[in-house]
Amino acid sequence: MIDVGILDRGAAAPLHEQLAHGIRAAVLAGRVRSGDVVPSTRALAADLGLARGTVVTAYDILVGEGYLVARPGGGTAVAEMARPAAAAPAAAPLSPLGSGAPVVDLRPGRPATAGMVDAAWKSAWRRASALQIAADTSSVTGDPSLREAIAAHLGRTRGLDVAPDDVIVTAGTSDALLLTMLALTPRGPRLRVGIENPGYPRVRRLLARLGAEGVPIPVRLGSGFDLDAVEAHDDLDALIVTPQHHYPLGSRWDAAARSRLLDWAARRQTVVVEDDYDSEFPHGRVPLPPLHLLDPVNVVSIGTLSKVLSPSLRCGWIVATGAVRAQIVDARIDLDPPVSQVQQQALALYLAEGALARHTARRRRDYRHRRRLLLEAFAEVDGVTLTATDGGLHAVVLLADASPAAEAAVVDALADRGILVSPLSGYAVPGTAVDLPAGIVLGYAEPSTPMLMDAVAQIIDVVRAPTDSNSASRPSAAAAT
Repeated sequence: MIDVGILDRGAAAPLHEQLAHGIRAAVLAGRVRSGDVVPSTRALAADLGLARGTVVTAYDILVGEGYLVARPGGGTAVAEMARPAAAAPAAAPLSPLGSGAPVVDLRPGRPATAGMVDAAWKSAWRRASALQIAADTSSVTGDPSLREAIAAHLGRTRGLDVAPDDVIVTAGTSDALLLTMLALTPRGPRLRVGIENPGYPRVRRLLARLGAEGVPIPVRLGSGFDLDAVEAHDDLDALIVTPQHHYPLGSRWDAAARSRLLDWAARRQTVVVEDDYDSEFPHGRVPLPPLHLLDPVNVVSIGTLSKVLSPSLRCGWIVATGAVRAQIVDARIDLDPPVSQVQQQALALYLAEGALARHTARRRRDYRHRRRLLLEAFAEVDGVTLTATDGGLHAVVLLADASPAAEAAVVDALADRGILVSPLSGYAVPGTAVDLPAGIVLGYAEPSTPMLMDAVAQIIDVVRAPTDSNSASRPSAAAAT
């Protein structure tokens, strides 16, 4: 029996959350040790007078957070409570890439994958691998079963009335952007594409590889995307935006801004590429309708399973209609489909049978808990502001009155402790005048909750410490992602 504290049936918090909190507290206090087997869900439910489903849900939360680990055939046990390395002596700084250095990688873009390979996941892959292999690709736009499952998924989660034929399967966001840009016909000597500044660094690198010109459009902390700046352009072939949750500052467009932008795009005949990368995790705010829902002709919507499952799967989609879709399909024919038939069929089964929805619900509970812990941890820290937490899997720590050198010093000091974060300045387009305060960007989804909070404690320790001007001159150890 575990001492889980008092469970109040009259409290606003559900019983499964109270139980998870009680077990979590027991682990952190050392009342149960790493490796200890916890009672079975049936036994604990009987001891506490709860429904077994309540205990199962609590255990699922704790497995997702990394406090418990499910052992096939061996019950559920307390996980190893690993700790990141302490700061190394000044005379011998610790390299985060050294063989003896434990690293907590908080650079954004990585979801939690612990517990993902469950019975539903294994079943989908087992059945897909048993299907007859086709002699050739049946459709360049993707396996029909996966396109149908994605269309249904977007209808449930985004409110999009998407026909399966409008879905084009891709190998993630980068492949989707590359394919879309290759499909467009430039008005001038080369493609001109508006991009958010600051914004996702890979977008500008991809455009440079294609020989296209990325045109920076300012995104300001507080006020968001600069619509006046974009409306001053009449020469953009495309505009790539993250209207649901700007990456990385976290702003989103209201209904008026969406209408204004789409009106401009229609008049200028500019294709809007909507990167809908993390709408599964709105964290308490009501999602606004996707741009594609408002204008399916001029808007190409890009989505991915990277934030819900893992970037390592390399699977996503494009939703496009009309002439733009035809151009994208022509480009796909020339390049060939990049996602294997077996993977597409496995993911189709996983989506169609509701396993992705159940997995997402578990992750949503876990990430909201982590977000709450972050907000509480930084609430009393003077000189810093935590922002961009209204959705997604990352947060931005703004450093009040800090210089770019101080930002670099914080990133390097954390790297010396084995904690990797991204500098906020790394998201700005180089050589542009951007009004961006000093700060760091951290992802809070991938490490276990204990490791995350130990790392957060060290981040707070570093940002509170006086900046070492000598360390500020070194190149930053962690680049923006």
